[in-house]
Amino acid sequence: MFHFKKFSIDDSKAAMKIGTDSVLLGAWAPCGLETRILDIGAGSGILALMMAQRSDKILIDAVEIDPNATEQARINVQLSPWSGQIQVFNSSIQEFLLKTQNKYSLIISNPPFFTDSVKAPDRARNIARHNDTLPVNELLEITSKLLELTGKGAFIIPADALEIWIFEASKLLLFPLFITRVKSSINHNPHRVLIVFTKNKKSEVIDNELTIYISKDIYTNEYRQLTKDFYLNF
Repeated sequence: MFHFKKFSIDDSKAAMKIGTDSVLLGAWAPCGLETRILDIGAGSGILALMMAQRSDKILIDAVEIDPNATEQARINVQLSPWSGQIQVFNSSIQEFLLKTQNKYSLIISNPPFFTDSVKAPDRARNIARHNDTLPVNELLEITSKLLELTGKGAFIIPADALEIWIFEASKLLLFPLFITRVKSSINHNPHRVLIVFTKNKKSEVIDNELTIYISKDIYTNEYRQLTKDFYLNF
């Protein structure tokens, strides 16, 4: 059980456990005067709950393909202060696309990363970790279809996949607006990228870096500032 300042998450039944990536994305994603929010691949519900904490009374749809993770996300939502704000769907995003009539001002996702790496015996974990069931181009196409004209799609991706994502997004007329390159420490190269796409191409993209650690177990002030509304010890 993970305890945050305003909610708790049980991820014992979810294939993918709570990690720094989701917390980073949930704290970093631009979330202002939204009309409706979509969490693709909700897992145990952490991103949906973080968005609920950051957006007063905005409806959030959380879509998760794995039934065990869906059940856990629903319990986590029911035990949170925002049970009336979040609806969790047990569905692939492809099936959800065909059924929903909604458009979203913000779509957020910590998507499957691995394509060619060796797969684990656990089928649910494979689905959560590998992008076979949701390739990059398909995720971006679905995002484009579900976004409002002025909407934003926020993702966290491997740093070495950035060029592929930007190329695939451009074919769908989605363009980067914000890029933050995440480094474990000042001595490391970026290993993750936080990125926001929109349908409106901007002449200048905000591109910066975020470092997590000053040294082992000591967080940078910028990371503390970003996540202070969520972590108990910040």
